[in-house]
Amino acid sequence: MQIFKTLNKFISIGISLALIACLSQTNETTGESNAAMFVDNNGVVVSKSDKNGVEKALPYSDDKICEHVVMDHGNRAIRIDPDKTINQPELMKNRNNCFIVMSKKDYYLYVYEAQGADTVLLARFDCCFGLKKGNKERKGDMRTPNSTLAKPFTISQLADASTWHHDFKDGRGSIKAYGDFFLRLVTPPHTGIGIHGSTNNAESVPGRASEGCIRLRDADIIMLRKTYAFKGMKVVIKSENLDDYPFEIRAMRKQKIERLRHLDPSKTLTNEQVQATKAIKGASQSKNAENKTLEQLKKG
Repeated sequence: MQIFKTLNKFISIGISLALIACLSQTNETTGESNAAMFVDNNGVVVSKSDKNGVEKALPYSDDKICEHVVMDHGNRAIRIDPDKTINQPELMKNRNNCFIVMSKKDYYLYVYEAQGADTVLLARFDCCFGLKKGNKERKGDMRTPNSTLAKPFTISQLADASTWHHDFKDGRGSIKAYGDFFLRLVTPPHTGIGIHGSTNNAESVPGRASEGCIRLRDADIIMLRKTYAFKGMKVVIKSENLDDYPFEIRAMRKQKIERLRHLDPSKTLTNEQVQATKAIKGASQSKNAENKTLEQLKKG
């Protein structure tokens, strides 16, 4: 009996993978690469016949928007096209109802607020995750841990990190590396994971380069801390194979949120491909624009 259960499980997985492959074909009429795809409550892409009440997935971004392998202070890292920050505090009704969802696949940190039966997108920031893809297993594996809606992480501390330094063992020595704030997360069984700025590492956002923490631009960590974050805030970090949750799809459609990156997971790089791909020179972001925004935030 156990053998048949195991066999059926593998058959189901094979069928699901085949459906995803078929459904990801471009629709010639709509031009959407995933026009026939649907997302269930777990963020998994399914066909309409698999489950009733699923949400139609948003179209994938153009293939020109893709991950690039660059050398980051001696490590092969990922960079991807940056997107604009969204910050809409005027839509917020109750800060205590806000929560964070991060997409490892698309390199975004979203701030949502539950407003009755509705969910509203309040903010969106580009972010950088751990150098290696996958769920964190042990200290030093350079991975960012995953969490779920059922078992989210929480913010346990809103620390002033303006004087904090760190030695990345890349020849730069002990340098300022956290921006103004470190939002410490409870991520059992792991410790030391947080959301922070990217001082002296601004070019890594968005992308993959950290030791496991989540980096935002220095200006964005200030916005997140001062406007939305609080102790006890729930934080979901989705695994690389998960797409938008249905409530995210509805919010983005309703609010007409446009984004540069929504990657087809079948076209993203694996850790092995990152190591095998020829690295290119990464483009640094404009430090003048970053510094100007920082000064405005600090004055305000």
